Amino acid sequence: PGEEMALVEHLKGMSLATGAQKELRSLLVVLTQLGKEDIARQVQLAGDNFEVSQMAAVKLAEDTMSTDKMDENAHTLEHYTKMLRAHQPAAGETSSWRIKALSPP
Repeated sequence: PGEEMALVEHLKGMSLATGAQKELRSLLVVLTQLGKEDIARQVQLAGDNFEVSQMAAVKLAEDTMSTDKMDENAHTLEHYTKMLRAHQPAAGETSSWRIKALSPP
């Protein structure tokens, strides 16, 4: 259990820090101001994918740690990522670094 807990804590520590969120938002704002909305959308999507993958990895590690039985279909990062996206509030409500205008409709 100690190694599993260390993994969960490590994964939690990989979340976007406040400073990184501010820098990411600043980058998105500058790209938008320079008329590079397509690049800004790609950057925002990459940040979103990172954030969701990180949260899914934490949840997967926590859930896997608490069970003796593994379901090869349910205990995958892809499954947890889809599950998180399905239950995630609108993008603008979850992270202050996102720019709503760049989010897909």
